[in-house]
Parts: sequence; C-alpha cells; structure tokens
Amino acid sequence: MFFLMVITSFIYLFRLRKFLESRLWDGYSIAFAIAMASPILAVLLSQAYHGNFTAPPLDGPSRFLFAIPIFLALRQTDERAVTFLQYSLPLGSLSAFFISIIAQRNLFSDNLYFVNRIHFGDSALMLGILSLLCINWSEQDRAPLMIFKICGLLAGMYLSVQSGARGGWIAAPVLMLIWWKSHSHISWIKLLIAILAFLLTASLVYALVGTVHSRLDMIYQDLVDFQQGNKDTSIGIRLQLWQTAIYLFFEHPFFGVGPGGFAQHMGPLYNSGMLTSEAARLGHGEVHNELLAKAAELGIFGFLSILSVFAVPLALFLQSIRSPSAQTRRAAFMGICLVAGFFIFGLTVEIFNLKMTVSFYSLTLVLLLSAVTNKVSYQDSHV
Repeated sequence: MFFLMVITSFIYLFRLRKFLESRLWDGYSIAFAIAMASPILAVLLSQAYHGNFTAPPLDGPSRFLFAIPIFLALRQTDERAVTFLQYSLPLGSLSAFFISIIAQRNLFSDNLYFVNRIHFGDSALMLGILSLLCINWSEQDRAPLMIFKICGLLAGMYLSVQSGARGGWIAAPVLMLIWWKSHSHISWIKLLIAILAFLLTASLVYALVGTVHSRLDMIYQDLVDFQQGNKDTSIGIRLQLWQTAIYLFFEHPFFGVGPGGFAQHMGPLYNSGMLTSEAARLGHGEVHNELLAKAAELGIFGFLSILSVFAVPLALFLQSIRSPSAQTRRAAFMGICLVAGFFIFGLTVEIFNLKMTVSFYSLTLVLLLSAVTNKVSYQDSHV
C-alpha cells in the first residue's frame, strides 16, 4: 500500500506539474523534505567515509524519503480524503486484535511471523490511541461510529498489555495527556475524575493482569539485581548497550562506526570487559535505543537526522493546534500523539529497525501532516 501510494503520488504530481509549479514548495514542504531525506543522506555519508556501500542499510531510510512525494501530493487534494483515516485507524487496531485470536499460540512469543512483539504491541497501542483522538474528527460521530472507535482503542490497549512492551506503557500516560489537551473545553473537575479513573484502571490492571504485574515487578527486581552486580537483566543489558553506544559515538563522532558497525564491535568490547557476554550477544541485534543507535553507527549526522524525523513534524503540528478549523486542530493533536509516541517507544527499542514500522510511521505521519497543511479548500477540490 505504501509503494502504491508513492507511485500514485508521482503520477499525480507529474500530471499537474505545470499547475503546481508555483505552489508545490513552501516552508512546510521544504522543512518536511529536508527532515525526511536526512536519514538516507546520513547513511550515505557514513558509507562514503568508511568506503563500504551496501544496499540493505538504505532500505529503512528510503521509506522516510518516499514519504515526501506522498506528502506533496496529498497537500493538493481535498482534505476530506484524509479524514477517511478515522475509519482505518480503529479498523487497523481491530484487525490486529483478530490476528491475535487467530495466531494466539504464537502471538506473544519472540516474533509474530514478520514483526517482533514489542513493535507489534507499540503499533497496536498507537492505533488504539489515535482511534480515540479521531472521535468527532470531521463531524459529530454517530453512536455506531463512536463505538467502533472506542473498540479500536480497547483493542489497541489490550494488545499492548498482552505484548508486555513496557515502552508502550511508559508512553500511554503521555498520550492520554495529549488527548486531554486536545479537549480544552474539559473542566478541571472532569480532568480530575479522568485522572482518578485512569489511576484506578491502572491499579486494577496491575492487580488482575498477570502480564502487567510480572513485567512491572521485573523493573524493580532488575534494578535491585543491577545494584548487586548482576548486569545481565533486561534493564542491565540495556544500560550496558547504551553506555557502549555513547562510547562509540565519542570515539567516532562525525560518521559513526558505519551501518551495522555496532554489532561488529561487540566482540572486541566484550574482550575489553566493557560488556558481559549476554549483553554482547544481544548487542548483535540492536542497541535498544533509536537515538543512540543512529549516533553510534552514523555519527552526529545520523543523530541529527533521526531527531529531525521527530522534531520537524512535531513543530509543524504544534503550529496548527490554534487553527480556527476544528478538523485541523484535531489532526494536529493526532500528529503530536504519533510523533511523541514513537519518540518514547524509541527510547527503549530501535523502533525503526523494521521497514514495516518505518512505513507505518511515515505513511500515518504524511496523512496527518497533509491534513494540517492542506492547500486545497472544499471549494477548490477540483484540483
């Protein structure tokens, strides 16, 4: 679907190239294009410095790059087309839920066919929260549609809990705060009630759901074990890998150790005593932090590129939250939620090391960003 939209966007832009010539590139388009092109440029710079050009490291960043023509095309279309996203978000969440029923034996093992459970749980949670935020997006939702969106929220939260992805749980309170901010008319009394209801629900989930109880208790136990010298805990291994990534960044600050170079350093760093054998083994897979991974492997250019993928869209969304259009404001808060959520997800896992996750983020991002920067009004929909 992603590449189909890329091809369609190129055809659309080519056919309207003369009409769009004077209106295609503005501040929004230029800022977005620079941000989304920067990850692949950072990879190319690092590869050029190390003299090792290979195609696989370009695969994921290319999804950011190909999001640019989709964004340029969508900005020129009727903004009502983008609001169809309000149906696909809960549909995606519920589809993931039904997949979990069909594949329940394998769902929450290490991998679900094509995606690990952390990415699956985080993506499902994002679909669920966005289903909540898109209630009454384009107009007052009727009861069936509202129930549909609430079911999408519940399905996403359920899958996040069952996945055991604690990074998503960390993001949940922040995402709920964004939802509250999107409803500025909510009184402080209603907010207090909502907070108490959230805390009560969280307490009940902790007390009654074994997965949540054990995963949260594990945090405390991991910290205790780490203080006592046991570094091979979930948190302990992450701390070792983060320390290693920072070390490699300062050793190679401009172009990093190269794409895939972090894994190649695991053996020597284990021999030096910086890492335990278990941390070195898991370090062959990932750094467990998106920002540090890009800093270590691609240097300062990689760090700034991945930061811009979050920061530039966030700045564009923040500019739109005071728009006189209720639809634009709602899309802006949904975009803030998307960016903030994936940023938090990326603090404990390399959230963009799977091409599918990059495509999911990029495509959802351009849909929402095109809604807040749309250039065609309802009356001008013939464009």
